[in-house]
Amino acid sequence: MIRKAFLIPYSSLMRVRKLAAAFANLEALFLLSLAAYLFIRTLTSEVEELDAVIAEIIFLIAGASGLFFAGRGILRGKRYGRGPIVMANLIALGVAYYMIDGGRISWGITLGAVAITTAGLAIAAIPRQIGGSGSASL
Repeated sequence: MIRKAFLIPYSSLMRVRKLAAAFANLEALFLLSLAAYLFIRTLTSEVEELDAVIAEIIFLIAGASGLFFAGRGILRGKRYGRGPIVMANLIALGVAYYMIDGGRISWGITLGAVAITTAGLAIAAIPRQIGGSGSASL
């Protein structure tokens, strides 16, 4: 007898997946808007380290693309979407800590809350199979 059980009912699981994808896409949109801001700021002001700004813009675009595709994977129930979202938000937690330590308390708390929420949703979005044999992939 093969017994399969999931930790979250299917309808709730779809809701969690949609929320996780929405938060990942929101973070991707934020990264793209930050890249656009840096690009415009570079064009309208004098920049001392142009190489560093260009590298940062490229990094932000790559990060946004990764979060977008990871959110898409979560929405489809693929396991490859969970890791990048969790890793990106662990990095964001470190950034939030340094924001709080640097005196930007409200920004740090906001970033930390969004990072914890998104990482938690990404972890909960892909069910773990309990018991039985075979693949647990969706």
